[in-house]
Amino acid sequence: MIRILSILSWLAALAAILSGCASNPTNGSTEAISPVPAESITAEEIIGYARAIMAIEPSRQAAYNEIQQIFEEDQVPEITCTQPDTITSLPRNIQDIAVNYCNQAKKIGESNGLTILQFNGITATAKSNPDLQRRIQNELIRLQR
Repeated sequence: MIRILSILSWLAALAAILSGCASNPTNGSTEAISPVPAESITAEEIIGYARAIMAIEPSRQAAYNEIQQIFEEDQVPEITCTQPDTITSLPRNIQDIAVNYCNQAKKIGESNGLTILQFNGITATAKSNPDLQRRIQNELIRLQR
């Protein structure tokens, strides 16, 4: 149960960091992350999303901890994979950690049957849809049994 609470407490942070682990936009602009209608999200997508969150979380924690140790501060800067300026403004050693994390997260999402657009759409929708949040939480609980 503690692991579930830990995962759920980091969902917001995960959404911020993952809010676009797609490749960097070629023109340097950010890609809009649009919510999708919650009713169009299938049970299979929820399962894939929950599995991806669980698989990504250890990498996210490791990257966060590594960056925090380098900064030697309590506050790690917000890093968004599709916003190149959030990465390029960092020192080179931290850029490497962030890029590695973004690449890992992208692969994990795809290996769980979700495109980056699907993953980000579910994340955007879950931020404001309690029913979708409940569905994701229920799947996370089910996967941990």
